[in-house]
Amino acid sequence: MPTCADARPGSCACCGAAARPIGGRLVIVGHGLIERQLLGPATATGAPERGLVTLRRYRCRACTAILVVGPRGLVARRWYGGGAIALAFAAFSRGETSAAVRTRTSPTRIVGGSATERWITVERWIEAARRGDLLGVAGLETLERRDVAEHVVLALAARAGWMLGADLAESAFDGAALAA
Repeated sequence: MPTCADARPGSCACCGAAARPIGGRLVIVGHGLIERQLLGPATATGAPERGLVTLRRYRCRACTAILVVGPRGLVARRWYGGGAIALAFAAFSRGETSAAVRTRTSPTRIVGGSATERWITVERWIEAARRGDLLGVAGLETLERRDVAEHVVLALAARAGWMLGADLAESAFDGAALAA
């Protein structure tokens, strides 16, 4: 885990104040650590797992905003990492059912009766992507669900520098770390 000084953002994401103004005192100061649950595969070919990630918190003295800094691939307000979402979208866009996508993405094996037939989480991700609230892909408002998933996978793979012949899902997994 990086030190507090190493992970400190260069400026506040809310007000734009510099973290270390020349000749002045620190504006963005350490504000503790928090743990966050992270679900999904850690690698593009890995098995789904449940893990904990420690995040650093900072407070901006200029605007009192709280900033949270963590490793690449974390998606704000989501339990699953960007790579897991990308792999789920890749499988869904290839025609797999949402229940099959859940078994490949989620570490939870005990589910309720309605979850055996479908996984509502992947449908929520698709709706969030359609609104432009997930992984930074826009212009998906009028597309069908599987088309939304396919467009997100293609955009994420392009961010990772996908080369012809390379596995699209693996490239989307890498691109999601950059997009999240």
